[in-house]
Amino acid sequence: VSDIGTAALLHDIGKIGIPTEILNKPGKLTDEEYAIIKLHPVHTKTILEKISGFSTISNFAYGHHENYDGSGYPQGLKGDQIPLESQIIQVADAYDAMTSKRAYRSALSVNISLEIIKEEMGKQFNPEISKIAIELFSKD
Repeated sequence: VSDIGTAALLHDIGKIGIPTEILNKPGKLTDEEYAIIKLHPVHTKTILEKISGFSTISNFAYGHHENYDGSGYPQGLKGDQIPLESQIIQVADAYDAMTSKRAYRSALSVNISLEIIKEEMGKQFNPEISKIAIELFSKD
């Protein structure tokens, strides 16, 4: 639990290598900007691997944008190829992102966010983790 918690807290530390104007852009990202954003898990892994004892943590954080159906990044892993811990972080991160105000949109409601997680079961998210997350987040 300690490693996944640490990875969850640090999963986006690689965004320090992404220009602020891209991170805070109010409109749609260009393909080039999106390609730059997609590098943040690589930056995260590079940073965390430099810390003694953080090899496992860096791997959990590295995989948090891998999608269950293989359509994610940075490696395009699918299903059980993705560390379970990364899959858990992914759902929690997505829920947090959806329910938080962003430069490019207002926060979504809990109900809408949970519907999106439900719709993405088997695509973006592991179905079993999604069910548990929906149950937990419904208690908010």
